[in-house]
Amino acid sequence: MINNSAHRRSGVLLIVVLFAGVLLAAGCSSPPASDEVTAEGTYDIGVAAAERGDYMLAIEIFRRITLDTPLHETADDALLAFAGAHRAIFDYASAEESYRRLLSDYPHSSLVPEAEYELGVTFFDQALRVNVARDQSMTKQAISQFEYFVAAYPSSGLADKATEKIFELRVRLAKKGYDRATLYRDMRKPKAERVCLDAVIADYPDTVWARVALLDKARSFAAEGSRALAEDDYQRLMKLYPGTEEAGTAAAEKAALSG
Repeated sequence: MINNSAHRRSGVLLIVVLFAGVLLAAGCSSPPASDEVTAEGTYDIGVAAAERGDYMLAIEIFRRITLDTPLHETADDALLAFAGAHRAIFDYASAEESYRRLLSDYPHSSLVPEAEYELGVTFFDQALRVNVARDQSMTKQAISQFEYFVAAYPSSGLADKATEKIFELRVRLAKKGYDRATLYRDMRKPKAERVCLDAVIADYPDTVWARVALLDKARSFAAEGSRALAEDDYQRLMKLYPGTEEAGTAAAEKAALSG
């Protein structure tokens, strides 16, 4: 809701006449009388349309509210819902533009934190639709937005969800780095492989791929006959990630190498 008491309950929307055709298209037998349709009522119609999957109708309703009554107390709600409806039909550019518009036009709205989070979700959804091996830009943009959100609103009820999404995206990036290392392994280029493995270990230590990368690095040294280096990495894995499957494997392989 907009925090502007001077414009609260601003009265009847002027869009009713213009909007009659849209309501008829939605299946209404006749449009409500103009003195019966308030901004809140029109907003509720938009919400109902979105809930039943009629996003185009919802978009039109929310658009008219935001354009015709931008100072009404429901305008920021409508803009947030407008953005969400666009995202539901995969119109990410319009969704992003609308979330940013809410942030710039209604900076004191209580919906600002939610808009910041949903902006991150917009990037997140796009990241999941893109092959991370080819394009990491949206993944990194989503991570950046969620990190900003968590830092700015640590007590928000959405902070935990944002943190979970950050981790999910970091796992995707770590897997991408690990896959690059395996390509070099298949090409029989162990030094290049280990460079890539080191990057995964350093950049994504909280993911499973860091453990797998460290184990593979130890194995790479062992295959070359670099026993001391292999033992160091096996030991490092056991120390950093005790109790994991990879640590148990490292212990067994280190013992076999020593024996």
